Amino acid sequence: MTYQRIRGAEDYYPNEFAVRKAISDVLAEEAKRFGFSQVDSPAIETIKLLTAKSGEEIKQQIFVMEQRGSEELGLRFDLTVPMTRMFVTKQREMQKPVKWFALAPMWRYEAPQKGRAREFMQLSCELFGSDKPEADAACINLIIACLERFGLSSKEVTIKINNRKLLEGLLSAIVPAGKIENAIQIIDRMEKVTDAEFFDLMNGIGVDQKGADAVREIVSYKGGADVLKKVSKELKLNELATQGLNELQGTLDFVDTKYITVDLSIARGLAYYTGNVYECFDREGKYRALAGGGRYDELVGLFGGEKTPATGFAIGLTPLTVILTDKGLLPAVSVGPEYYVAPVDETVLPKAMEITAQLRKRTTADVDLMRRKLGKQLDYAAAIGATKVVIVGEKDLKEGKVTVRDLKNGKEEKVLLTKLH
Repeated sequence: MTYQRIRGAEDYYPNEFAVRKAISDVLAEEAKRFGFSQVDSPAIETIKLLTAKSGEEIKQQIFVMEQRGSEELGLRFDLTVPMTRMFVTKQREMQKPVKWFALAPMWRYEAPQKGRAREFMQLSCELFGSDKPEADAACINLIIACLERFGLSSKEVTIKINNRKLLEGLLSAIVPAGKIENAIQIIDRMEKVTDAEFFDLMNGIGVDQKGADAVREIVSYKGGADVLKKVSKELKLNELATQGLNELQGTLDFVDTKYITVDLSIARGLAYYTGNVYECFDREGKYRALAGGGRYDELVGLFGGEKTPATGFAIGLTPLTVILTDKGLLPAVSVGPEYYVAPVDETVLPKAMEITAQLRKRTTADVDLMRRKLGKQLDYAAAIGATKVVIVGEKDLKEGKVTVRDLKNGKEEKVLLTKLH
């Protein structure tokens, strides 16, 4: 019987793992440059925590574990929820703002497709304690810095941004009280449904045809940062919408706006967002969202902490890897050792082992473990990606030397053992 990996999960063989690690290392480097400290949390949380403010769609995607005790448990679907729980635990001990990041796997039970998996890695950055637009801008600027490190620019990617207060304020004149969150969930799914389905969904929450058309008109506002002037001039803004518009404009004052697309259809499906929300896409629209985030000022209080403003984002390694692969921008990686030690015969095997042990004190080294002929050893060294082969022969050893072959250019040289170490 042959066992296959489950749908929506990936096996990472040495080269694929090295690529993922190289991408992860760049993301971690950039997060640290921006003053974020790395943390981690359990993969398993209580269902009560995971569903406290997640939205209906996410609730349906959580991997729920078989209940064996009094608690219902599930696998985390993001890192914002666990990190907020962590923050609440030690909230009073820490100076603000608290800036954390994590690189870890998450799970969502959804249909696998290109750029989307059921098990996936994310960089998640969370900033607790600042309600200033500079905090949101720092998160957006970190996304930009990460993408630029891989060679992507504003010609290829854009960050579509909106504000939940702005959107909710505009919807409040159309959508029945108590149904605005439902309307936002529908807007978040607009690209996945037909016009007829959209109207049916809106009708289901008490919005008639005229109201649904008005909603479509609102979310049609898209463009550069200057589109906010058009929104202010052409749409009727109540106090909440005006507050959201000002928050959005205040944030854009601190970011490179050539990356920005103001898009009033951006809603983000998670119910915990309260202010600016954004998603990063390629400009051709070929790929899934590369990143997404926003402000969630009520989540700390909801989890039992003192009311604290918070903002953050996540970059998905799966969609990022897809776009970097297609554009030829994947980091160059090497999975083999720097040295492969090849004993010519069994008589020099003890010395070969000794040389290998010495090399490992300063670099990476492997040695033949199957007592193969030299030619087979050289083939193996090339196959595993070794950079150089140290050929250990009795004649060379009598002179205190070994032969070092560079597998990239084929050149050989005699090297004193004292120089090799």
